[in-house]
Amino acid sequence: MAAETEPTTAAPDEGELEQYVDQRLFDDSMGALADHTARKAALGDERRYAILFLLWEREEVARKELAVAIDDDRYDLSHHLGELVDAGLIARTGAPEDADGRQTFYTITHLGRQEIESDYRSITGFDHSQ
Repeated sequence: MAAETEPTTAAPDEGELEQYVDQRLFDDSMGALADHTARKAALGDERRYAILFLLWEREEVARKELAVAIDDDRYDLSHHLGELVDAGLIARTGAPEDADGRQTFYTITHLGRQEIESDYRSITGFDHSQ
């Protein structure tokens, strides 16, 4: 008969599961469970994920270039860029010195980079930074 082991932490009280996860996993280091699930929800759309991946590879991309890459008039690019910005995965930036100052550029954030790098390692088995 296998020996039973005691859990290292107490089980959460009824109705306090989200608070339990916040304390055990996030501990205010990366926001909260709600922030984390909002990031995952934003990445639930294939094109939003593709936009984030492109920014991961290129660091900064003009909105105009993203529109050309998507090439679908039915796709509401502004809405989806807004979702990624709101989730903290990308940020709007000013144009680089050598670019048209009237254009909007986007860059990947630290959190966005972490999301893609984690997936890259999980899927390929390789660490992209090496």
